[in-house]
Amino acid sequence: MNYFSNLVLFGIVIAMGAAGVKEVNFEELRDGLSNASLVYLDVRNRDEIVNDGKVVGSVVVPLPELEEAFTKGDEAFLTKYGFSKPAKDATNIVVGCRSGRRAVSAIQTLEKIGYNSLMIYKGSFNDWVAKGGAITKGL
Repeated sequence: MNYFSNLVLFGIVIAMGAAGVKEVNFEELRDGLSNASLVYLDVRNRDEIVNDGKVVGSVVVPLPELEEAFTKGDEAFLTKYGFSKPAKDATNIVVGCRSGRRAVSAIQTLEKIGYNSLMIYKGSFNDWVAKGGAITKGL
């Protein structure tokens, strides 16, 4: 990521914080996944999940599929993604990706369709791995 990209991402994350999107840190996410109080939505592409792994306990809906996925009926969503679609008023959804940029886009997409209590794990997968978080390979 170059300087300009970092600056843009930083500005978006700051603006999102001001707009009420709560930022979750590594420890909060680890504990929330451990006690099943949080849903970690990873929006990386499937090939990234297969090649790099995913956070243990996370669920995956790639960013390009996100809007269509979250407007599907509950049964169709469950069949395709293997977990129940969160309710629009859920307050325990944390969004992440590889480094944070796609998580910001995902939150903007989900807010457009009525999900208004989302949180972001800004460090995302890179931070999780750097801090020794458990990962599993494959989908």
